[in-house]
Amino acid sequence: MYKTKLLTVTTFLLFIFSNIYAQDRTIDSLKKEILNPKIHDTLKLSKIANLIDQIPSNSPASDVLTGMMGEIASKNLKKANSKDLQIKYTQYLAIYYGNLSSMYEAKRDVVKTLEYADKSIALFKSTGDYYEMNYNLVNKGIFYSHINEYEKAISCLFTALKYFEKNKKENQEGISYVNSVIGSVYIDQGEYLKAIEFLKKTINYFEKKKNLTGNDKYTLSMVYSNCGSSYLLLKKYPEAVSYFNKALALCKELGDYATTSVILNKLAQVKMEEKEFEESDSLLRKALETDDGELSKANTYINLGDLYYRKKEFMKSESFLEEGFSISKKINNLQLQEKSSNLLFKVYKENNNFKKALEVYEFQNKLQDSSNVEASKNALAQQQIKYDFQKKQLNLELNAEKKTAAKNNWLIALSGVLLSVVLGGYFYYRNNKQKQKITILEKDRIKQKLLLSQMNPHFIFNSIDNIQSLIINGKENVAISYLNSFSKLTRQILENSNENYISLQEEIDMVENYLSIQQLLYNDRFNYSINIVNVSDTESYFIPPMLTQPFIENAIKHGIRNKDEKGMIEIAFSFSQEKLFFEIIDNGLGFNDEKKQTGHKSMAMKITKERLLNYTQNKDFEVQSENKTDTEGNIQGAKIIFEIPYIHEN
Repeated sequence: MYKTKLLTVTTFLLFIFSNIYAQDRTIDSLKKEILNPKIHDTLKLSKIANLIDQIPSNSPASDVLTGMMGEIASKNLKKANSKDLQIKYTQYLAIYYGNLSSMYEAKRDVVKTLEYADKSIALFKSTGDYYEMNYNLVNKGIFYSHINEYEKAISCLFTALKYFEKNKKENQEGISYVNSVIGSVYIDQGEYLKAIEFLKKTINYFEKKKNLTGNDKYTLSMVYSNCGSSYLLLKKYPEAVSYFNKALALCKELGDYATTSVILNKLAQVKMEEKEFEESDSLLRKALETDDGELSKANTYINLGDLYYRKKEFMKSESFLEEGFSISKKINNLQLQEKSSNLLFKVYKENNNFKKALEVYEFQNKLQDSSNVEASKNALAQQQIKYDFQKKQLNLELNAEKKTAAKNNWLIALSGVLLSVVLGGYFYYRNNKQKQKITILEKDRIKQKLLLSQMNPHFIFNSIDNIQSLIINGKENVAISYLNSFSKLTRQILENSNENYISLQEEIDMVENYLSIQQLLYNDRFNYSINIVNVSDTESYFIPPMLTQPFIENAIKHGIRNKDEKGMIEIAFSFSQEKLFFEIIDNGLGFNDEKKQTGHKSMAMKITKERLLNYTQNKDFEVQSENKTDTEGNIQGAKIIFEIPYIHEN
């Protein structure tokens, strides 16, 4: 079995290498050494690591090599018989996890990206390799910035920077690298002055360094370009031109045509802003001659369209913009699609081509809807990170409290034999206090479970799929309405995730948005009403968040889902005798039929009942449920009512 597996991997590697790297002698030499069974595994791992560094990270060969590295390192770590070997194999395993993290980032799997990044960081730390540990911390910071978690990104980056600065002489390269990344993150945040501050630190390092390597020159060209972009966005055009020209000189020296084209476009944008249109045109023509890649061409055509729009030569502008727009759709570049469609809309209006203007306007709406859906996915990713972190912290605290409580139990037993009754009583008191702490933490855990259930990915992505389906079927107005409800609901859940109490009005708004989304998911198979009875000001009553949603979900799923006729859900918040009540009535199958039908017991409802008991501290508290019947005793639906704990602020 093992020989077959090895042969398969070997054959695959030979195929990949022979097709991609046949002309590269260095890589070909490394390939032969990796496949040589006589070479020791530590040397083999070293060669694999070198080879991974020299091939595209998204290539099939990189995936296979990463898998081989993990397998070899893991297998040898278990049987390593010396400390040195244990450290070596642990470090390679850390590299493996770091590469896995990058692979999952490309797949946009947030949880696994962070999981493997943390494993890599922990393993490097365990071997005392703090240099590599902090480099991986920088990578984690870069990932956080990609999902707009800028606070976490900056925290990771400054932690790494602090480590590198402890030994400035030896870590100059690390310091310059982190400074350049921090500068890029500040650009993403629109903090251009801060970005320039950190980018210039990297520039100073490279400009003082002797004998720059090709990689050094490439990095410096990128930093020059970022610095120029920051000055451009600050409208400081002379400074922008200065840094773009420095970047341009390095790119030409390196023969980097793609980046040369990008920088020529940036310089052309500066000249446009300065109304030097002829110079801008000349730069853009050079950009077209420099690189014929699809991305470069799309960017240049769109900028030429922008230039001729500013010159009021609208027919030429239209021609260039249509070309750039077409390529940007072909390569699926949303940023360029947005820029070109915005300009095309203006140009079509100037050319009195209102039909095309309407078409591009409709495209912009669809593009905006896609952006909103993407933003919702990012919000979900951020909430998943937040939840995982809080869950980890809760588990750590809970386990610590349980250990302390167990220790106190043992001390109580021992005190009965060795110590006085007073001392035993003291420990008994301490034990009760520890149990109270555990109870509080358990309550927090209940809250975490409930909040996660609200962000059920199945519900989220079903909603997104249905909204996208409406857009595809030409029902943009309906889709936008539902998208607004979905976005509001997502935002409400995220904002309320750390609140112990929210206003009654916020709860009502959340219920409204939740029901409108459920109507979409169930193809309008039910109607609903929300009534407020004897509550003068819904903003002055505060209740625990998301108490009502599980009961509403249950009414939909297990009350009216399988009805032939249209369902009806009636919801009421009422105030009577200084008590606030929630009531929900449906015209579904009732409790008995529902139990026969599915036997389903909602975990969210169970958790909510536990929360209500914890809030009220009333052992007699109950959620009253009953069937609605007609005069002949036939079940006409179900009714649930319970008291809601509240705080009233005058």
